[in-house]
Amino acid sequence: MSIPESTLAKWSHHKAATAFKQAHVPIRKALEAHRSLSQFKYEVFLQGSYKNDTNLGGDSDVDVVVRLSSKLKPAVADLTGEQLQKDGSHRFVHQQWNSFRDEALKALRGRFGSAAESGRKTLKVPKGRMIPADADLVVTVSHREGIGFYLSDEQRWVVSFPQQHHSRGLKKEKAANYRFKRTIRMFKAARNHLVDKKVLARDDAPSYFIECLLYNVPDSLFKPTLVPTYTGILDWLGTARRKNFKCQNGQVELFGPGREQWSQKKARAFIKALQDMWDTWG
Repeated sequence: MSIPESTLAKWSHHKAATAFKQAHVPIRKALEAHRSLSQFKYEVFLQGSYKNDTNLGGDSDVDVVVRLSSKLKPAVADLTGEQLQKDGSHRFVHQQWNSFRDEALKALRGRFGSAAESGRKTLKVPKGRMIPADADLVVTVSHREGIGFYLSDEQRWVVSFPQQHHSRGLKKEKAANYRFKRTIRMFKAARNHLVDKKVLARDDAPSYFIECLLYNVPDSLFKPTLVPTYTGILDWLGTARRKNFKCQNGQVELFGPGREQWSQKKARAFIKALQDMWDTWG
């Protein structure tokens, strides 16, 4: 028995998230009110599933970006460890980034209390009276058309292109007759089901990689109903040259040895688990 259309429709459902999208407003106001940050030029915007309308009902954290005008040179972004520490351009940008991050944490604690804390990648603001959901604030600098932030424990910069991811997703949604984002939600919910059944671990198929995987699927395979969409995409992925896939941002290869890339092994396991679930449902 195959997965019924009604189950796939439930998985693809979009939960309205207007209030969650507004979580950046009190964070923005906290930063603006903190006098020490007035010396910096920066912008604040959303990224992630709420920004891209691919969130599920169980999603919680809202991803907020603050991007400083300070520019990270592409060559510097490729350096690590001692090479990076010897680079004067890195030292200048890192000092700007680190100073802003320290003051931003003070600003968040001043507005939201001591529960606001510094994580490995982000500043974390818990859900409360002034904010409708847990929020992760990532402090970044400008990198080409994207953003970059520093990982102190790994002594390297991480770069990404969330605005390109968003704009290309909008174009794909239109090209796929407005069936692309619902399909992402369907496959993300299917992943969650497999995680609950302990068939997969969540980090085998992160949501970002699922979005990028589906971005590479031909527009014609996003059908009016979800059963042929599910089966047609799995059939296509089974024979596609996945090594040529790019991330949705169009800037980075989806698969590779990089720490921000997906492994072919995990992608194959994800696709196989989706197919096995279809074949054995019920």
